[in-house]
Amino acid sequence: MKTTTPVTPTVTTLSDDQMQALAQSFHDIAVEIGQVRLNAITAGSKLTDPAIVQLQGYVYSLMNIAAGFAMQDANITLANADQAVNQISVATKAADHALDKLQKVDKAVNIASSAIILAMAITTKDPGQIESAARSVVNAAGLDV
Repeated sequence: MKTTTPVTPTVTTLSDDQMQALAQSFHDIAVEIGQVRLNAITAGSKLTDPAIVQLQGYVYSLMNIAAGFAMQDANITLANADQAVNQISVATKAADHALDKLQKVDKAVNIASSAIILAMAITTKDPGQIESAARSVVNAAGLDV
């Protein structure tokens, strides 16, 4: 009986350009979350409203994540890096697009928390966690995958 050897995924260090693209994606989501927050305040929400406070915390977290990715440059090595970067890109673009026209604070909270979980999944370097977290961001943004 013939046995097959499992295929080991290709492990690649992300390029400076890929890391900068990750940083820009998370920065863009932070800006959009901040705009949803400001729009809600303009529409009458109070600065002390728990959802408004939560969004502000997410803006800070996402900006810190973006800065971290920008400073790490090519220090992240991932199995199947191109596939992972593609999944992350699809997820962050879906979130950014959904936030462009979003007026609901609750949905912004869901998208922001999903994006933060995606960033944490990236740092684990586990392709399964990255894929799952990217899918969660896309779902939070209202798209089917």
